Amino acid sequence: MPAKKPAASRAAAKTPRAATKLSPKGKRALSSRSKAVAPKTARRGSAATPNRRLPAMLLAGVGVVLALALFSNNNSGSATPSPSGKPVLENGGLWQSAVQVAWRTKNSDGTLAKYCGGGSGGLVGEPDQVLTNEHVVNGSDNEGDCADAELYVGYPVEPTGVWFVWWPASVRGESAFLDLAIVDVNLTAVNFPENRAYPASIVLENQWPVYTVASEVPSLGDPIAIYSYPDIGWYSMTYTAGHVAGWSWDYWDKETAKGQTPAWMVEFRQDSDGRRDYMKLDATVAHGSSGSSVLNQDGEIIGVSTLVGVGFQTDAVDCMEFVDTNEDGNVDEEDACVPVGGFLNAAATLTDIRAFLTKQGVTP
Repeated sequence: MPAKKPAASRAAAKTPRAATKLSPKGKRALSSRSKAVAPKTARRGSAATPNRRLPAMLLAGVGVVLALALFSNNNSGSATPSPSGKPVLENGGLWQSAVQVAWRTKNSDGTLAKYCGGGSGGLVGEPDQVLTNEHVVNGSDNEGDCADAELYVGYPVEPTGVWFVWWPASVRGESAFLDLAIVDVNLTAVNFPENRAYPASIVLENQWPVYTVASEVPSLGDPIAIYSYPDIGWYSMTYTAGHVAGWSWDYWDKETAKGQTPAWMVEFRQDSDGRRDYMKLDATVAHGSSGSSVLNQDGEIIGVSTLVGVGFQTDAVDCMEFVDTNEDGNVDEEDACVPVGGFLNAAATLTDIRAFLTKQGVTP
């Protein structure tokens, strides 16, 4: 579910790392961004110069509480007051906690330039902590024009999810096997607003909500919601909804695990059964959705969008050859396999998320 966005002339797409790492079928791979698209800053010229950081530091995160049902017409939700005494942002809601995570380069004048990869993420625990996928923050394949790319997190600063303020970030902890990562955002550093009408003070001087992690495993058929940044939704935030469609898993033994990265192998050997579990979703996810928080009806995290399809070792979608697409007079295996029956996708499970966050010192 990750995908990549570049700049004015968005760079050529790179194969998503996780796809090549875990499966010979690149099509199954994640939702991180693998296509370059020119950011709004290049089109609208709004991020001319970085703003110096405002002196205030955000306090510990606020749990997200819905004043209205998550699936009401505006899907906004609301946040409870924090001890900081800062005001609640007007028209705020669950969208505030859905951030962009991206590898980006800089122009000669110090402004942000090209997107070199990335995906989505969710603020958890505190406003400067992001839960996302490991393959989103793994920059090992950055090369060429992207060799000097650095990790940044973009905060949506108005309800349409179109304009962002960016801060530098670093990876605190990651799990290659579970494909999860926790990222620290440096809110004291120089920031990069995309539009002067939406400065960094919107984040720094208001109570900025964070997602809480659910305590109960969801049930089959429970409704879910996802705020993310898929390429098919262009640059802005995209809302999709669906249901918990079931559970699946990938299984490796010593033979089939050969060829994985050293970090992956260490965790594989520590795993009790060699399985990686997923929660199946019928919600739409795409390249760029990787790392987004899957929310239950209370606005709590119950998963992290990870895969297009339900596992690396099964087909992403059922398909049949029933049209003579190559026009040779026969309908056979030489014709295109047309998808049937809809798509299912996969997310990291709540159990794995809670275990990972606890290991990283983050209270779920």
